[in-house]
Amino acid sequence: MTTPISSNPYAAQAIGQPPATQSAAQTAIGPTMGGDAFLKLLVAQLKYQDPSKPVDSAAFMAQTAQMQMVETLHELVDQNSAVIAGQNSLSALALVGQRVTYTVGGTSASGTVDSVRLTATGPKLLVNDTEVPLNTVTEVARGATPPSTTGSTSPTSGTPTAPATAKD
Repeated sequence: MTTPISSNPYAAQAIGQPPATQSAAQTAIGPTMGGDAFLKLLVAQLKYQDPSKPVDSAAFMAQTAQMQMVETLHELVDQNSAVIAGQNSLSALALVGQRVTYTVGGTSASGTVDSVRLTATGPKLLVNDTEVPLNTVTEVARGATPPSTTGSTSPTSGTPTAPATAKD
C-alpha cells in the first residue's frame, strides 16, 4: 500500500512545518501547491519512507503525471486569458467610428466611439467624452449618424422632408 505525498506525516516537516501542524500545512498548500513544494514533498517522502515498505513506483509516476497536468492546465489558462484580452482589444478597435449603446449604472446612453484606450483592466471606449468599458456595450449600429426620427431625406435631392403627420 502506498502513502500519497499529501498524507505523509513528515511531508509538512520537509516544507518547514513541524509534523504536529500537518493538517494546517495541508490546508495551506491545498490545490495551489506549486512544482517546488511538490518536489520538496517527494524528497521528504523518499527520505522518511519505511524501508520495509517502499513506496510503489507506479504511485510516484501517477503523482508526477498529475503535477505535470496541473502545470500544463495553468499554462493553458494563462494563454487563454491572453487570447481573450487580445480579442477584446481587437473588438474594441473595430468599434471606432461606430454608434454604440451602453449601460452604466442602470442608465443607457449612446454615441459614436471616437477612440479606444487599452488598459490593464480591459479596453475603454471614448464615447462623447466619456470612458465606457467594452463590456457595458449593449448595441452597435453601423455608421456614425443616428437614424432620424423627425423626418426623412428625399431620395432625389438629399434634402430633408417634413415628417409625415396624420390627417384628421
